[in-house]
Amino acid sequence: MTVEYSLSVCDSPLTVCNVEEMKDVKAPSPNISTISEDLGCYLNSQGAENIYEPTKNVEVNMFEDIELRVIMNISEIISCFWFFKESKACKPSLDPENRYVTSLAFSQIKEAQAGKYTLSVTSKTSNYTIVVPVLIRSKPYFRKREKSDAIECISESYPQPSVEQVNCTTQCETGEIDGIQKVQHELFQTYIWCCAVNDLGRECASLFTIDLNERQAAPLPELLLKVGEPLLIRCRAVHHNYKFGIKLTFENKEFEGLEYQTDHSAVRIQYAFASAAGRSDSGHYTCSSTVHLNQTALVTVLEKGFINITNSKDDFEIGEEEFCFEVNFTAYPPVRCMWLSSQKMFPCKQSYSVDGRSISSKFCNHQHQSGIYVFYAENDDTVVTKKFTLYVRRKPEIRMQLLFKQISCFADSYPASSWVWRNCPKLNSSTCTEEITEGIHNFLPERRSLGSWISSSTLHVKETATNFSVECCANNSAGSACERTVSSPPDNAAFYVSVGFFLLLIAFLFVFIFHKYKKQFRYESQLQMIQMIGPSDNEYIYIDFREFEYDLKWEFPRENLEFGQVLGSGAFGRVVNATAYGINNAGDSVQVAVKMLKEKPDASEEDALMSELKMMTHIGSHENIVNLLGACTVSGPIYLIFEYCCYGDLLNYLRSKREKFHWTLMDIFKQHNFSFYHNIHLDQNSSRQMDEEEDFNVLTFEDLLCFSYQVAKGMEFLGSKSCIHRDLAARNILVTHGKVVKICDFGLARDVVNNSDYIVRGNARLPVKWMAPESLFERTYTMKSDVWSYGILLWEIFSLGVNPYPGIQVDTKFYKLIQSGFKMDPPYYATKDVYRVMQSCWALDSRKRPSFSWLVSSLACQLDLMGVTRSTCCHVLPDGRPYVNLKGQNNKQDLRKS
Repeated sequence: MTVEYSLSVCDSPLTVCNVEEMKDVKAPSPNISTISEDLGCYLNSQGAENIYEPTKNVEVNMFEDIELRVIMNISEIISCFWFFKESKACKPSLDPENRYVTSLAFSQIKEAQAGKYTLSVTSKTSNYTIVVPVLIRSKPYFRKREKSDAIECISESYPQPSVEQVNCTTQCETGEIDGIQKVQHELFQTYIWCCAVNDLGRECASLFTIDLNERQAAPLPELLLKVGEPLLIRCRAVHHNYKFGIKLTFENKEFEGLEYQTDHSAVRIQYAFASAAGRSDSGHYTCSSTVHLNQTALVTVLEKGFINITNSKDDFEIGEEEFCFEVNFTAYPPVRCMWLSSQKMFPCKQSYSVDGRSISSKFCNHQHQSGIYVFYAENDDTVVTKKFTLYVRRKPEIRMQLLFKQISCFADSYPASSWVWRNCPKLNSSTCTEEITEGIHNFLPERRSLGSWISSSTLHVKETATNFSVECCANNSAGSACERTVSSPPDNAAFYVSVGFFLLLIAFLFVFIFHKYKKQFRYESQLQMIQMIGPSDNEYIYIDFREFEYDLKWEFPRENLEFGQVLGSGAFGRVVNATAYGINNAGDSVQVAVKMLKEKPDASEEDALMSELKMMTHIGSHENIVNLLGACTVSGPIYLIFEYCCYGDLLNYLRSKREKFHWTLMDIFKQHNFSFYHNIHLDQNSSRQMDEEEDFNVLTFEDLLCFSYQVAKGMEFLGSKSCIHRDLAARNILVTHGKVVKICDFGLARDVVNNSDYIVRGNARLPVKWMAPESLFERTYTMKSDVWSYGILLWEIFSLGVNPYPGIQVDTKFYKLIQSGFKMDPPYYATKDVYRVMQSCWALDSRKRPSFSWLVSSLACQLDLMGVTRSTCCHVLPDGRPYVNLKGQNNKQDLRKS
């Protein structure tokens, strides 16, 4: 569950602000529902300073995701800083309503992050301070702060705990606790406990006591402290003859004592106390008496706390028997823990061993569901997790499928199933005993999900004149299941007639489609430049570049081109790799991509390519579009010469890197035990080192965000030139050195007839899954249509090249889904912020979609929060040198998806 708090601040004398609580509840279904609560806000001015606070505190549970989001209706340019223990600069962005927005996000918030978060906002004429208290609900726990003359119980938690001091005659942490008695009497009891209680639980802590009257079967538990914590040890003895003495010693140092006497016995007590323990206080403390045996306790003072988990087994396989996960660990200071499964959190109960040295926690609420279960524990100094995998044995669930001359059976089970086929002697027989051994093909099992194997087997049926009955049985260690069917002999005559008719129909359709294609499909650049907007905002009139003159300064001698391999080919033309000599500087050779029509093109196709050339000369250059370098238009076929992008299209680039994806470069270095610095600059003169960096052969979340940012920058530039793209997708984005991406339009070199991304709709083949509703249903293309396509492109990027709307066929149901406002679930590698950008792009009303300028600002803000600069995003320094960036890696450790 993600909790988002929105604070709105208006720039007016009577400032009003609202805090809204928004919860994204992740249910088992793929949909995400949002719950909103208005927490209110008020102006709490102190002097000349404008201080705003919510009327209700922000209250969250531990391990929840939280986002503090501030919306400011301020017309001036602002700067801002977040403050909590240390300052953090924030870069506000503009939302679709031109309001400044800044946010602070936490993943699985910890108790140490509770407190008051302050946002300081400065504009040209005013200063604002927004204070948001964040309270984290947790069970009580104790802080040590004893004094030499008093025993204090200090417990911290939210909600506020109630604390009581109790005493026991036995170790009563799990037994009955006596009522509170007078303090001077308590001091002489065997055990002194403090207990704190709130709505989330109860915790108790005891005063460390060496009791000479108790015979210890095992050594006393070790007393652990951290440097700077108070040390307090109590030595206690009782004897019927009050004429006895005790002493507590440490390295020949004795401590003062107290005495308490009753009618029949005497109690002697001594204390060892230090207000701030140091490493020199570690050692053995001995309690001795003239009438008792000595007892010694070990005290260890640590520089830093620890949590050590001692379990070794991680994977478990069970059937229907009762089973509990158990974690055994040692820790100091005491831990706060939680069990997590399927994004749900469960409370963690700790149990101590008899000697107090070991702690254990059990989790039994798995409900016999296969999956990954995580134990999470933290204290003031460290955090640990322990991941367990549970496999639950399941008997097979069978599904049977009848096809021509074969019967197939599929079983879902764990572990994978083996197969047995049997022939049934009678159609209605209750048992099938005759095992079939011929004509069977068993396929290798496929693992579909954790704890699920899909096994399949096919029986090839021989021709027979009568009906027959067979059954398939799947078996594994959890049990078996069978499925039976009755099969009829095939009607061969009808079959052959059907096949012949079907082949004849296919031939007819092929001839018809071919002639229709030749007649209706013509090459046209997808990229268009708008001349003016008609009466409706969605009516665009495009510039007809056929009437424009071609500027011959772009002409390049065709004899200076040396062609290489074909990069792509389609129905209208192709793109070929070439070496261009002298296109930039005399004597230099540059790798380029040359766009050309097929042999013997139509005059209309030549006009379309020339129009595209003239349009590209008017657009100009930008680092995130594939720029025009020159053209060949005289004495031969028309060639358009573009920049060459060495890594091909973004779609295949992402797919090729799926196995090499890492959330951060830090992960790679840790995995390979590399040492590193925050910025590793490569040698400016070493092309070999540049190639090594680019061929580092990995992909990170930062790269995905940078790709998104660069495409938005390119589209922002095209928008500033009044251009719309109409086919924005990962296949039309190219990748070059330094992980720089560039928008292209090489549609003439794509085989749209055989490309499943392009669906016949009307008289054209269209990239239906990337198209906005107004383009699909009204044939209207606008800049906001490109924004919709950009949202689909983001989904491609953060799924590493998965085809959009996976598992959904393009049919009437698909079009109805789009019209109803259906949105895809977030892809696996997308954060909540990224998915929120996608959703904004998919607004049914095109007027509610953001502009590319807003998208650039939003993504830049996300990059800033990660500590990534603009030049870092393009992997290029201001002076042009490539470099490896490790800055901000710590900020990205919480990006991982469970």
